[in-house]
Amino acid sequence: MDETLPAGLAYSLDSLNEGQRKAVTFGGRHLLVLAGAGTGKTRTIVARAAYLIANGADPAKIQIVTFTKRAAAEIVSRVRSELPRNQAQALRGSTFHSWCNQLLTKSPNLFGVKDFSVIDEDDQHAIMKMACGSKSLSYEGVRIKPLELLEYYSFARNTRRNLSGMIKIKVFNDDDSEETAGKVEAFRLLMKPIFETYEQKKKERRYLDYDDMLQIVAARLKGDEEARDIIGAQYEHIL
Repeated sequence: MDETLPAGLAYSLDSLNEGQRKAVTFGGRHLLVLAGAGTGKTRTIVARAAYLIANGADPAKIQIVTFTKRAAAEIVSRVRSELPRNQAQALRGSTFHSWCNQLLTKSPNLFGVKDFSVIDEDDQHAIMKMACGSKSLSYEGVRIKPLELLEYYSFARNTRRNLSGMIKIKVFNDDDSEETAGKVEAFRLLMKPIFETYEQKKKERRYLDYDDMLQIVAARLKGDEEARDIIGAQYEHIL
């Protein structure tokens, strides 16, 4: 691609710093950029998308993925405003969860989720309450409500920690004392059957929660070359 952007764009290459410019004009297949708060991540993504489209990329085959709906909508809106003649109207932006939901909805057989339904946080809470008998889990004065159990379980799944590691961090502020170790094990024995019941009730009802969506998509794309080819054919660029 030419290292150019159309005249008049707010994010011309001259307005970017060296690191941003390298990210925007990168010509390879895969690029990981590490950037902290306030370093211009959104600015760079907007410029990258505008650069790709201005240099001939099909906006319908560019997928922008971020953490919040607001951020996704903002990025897409800013890219569209940068380019003339409605060039970026087909550009798509999603959260990680909504993108995975789109993939599962469009290709349920590919991901093995035919006839499954995605449940929201209220449904998750109701199922967790059933799993623990609508009562708070308590031990030696420490009480954990069903809503907190959902948060803790999600944390364990997304950080790939076992129950003991999660409990030590979330319930006991990462305390490494011997006294806490005994309490962690006691909580683990109480939580384990509740989480197993929660998963069983979801399975019986053919429900998927938000964490399931991420894990199912990640596992299938990691372990199935055919699935990667099918999904990969839909995109030229994922930002």
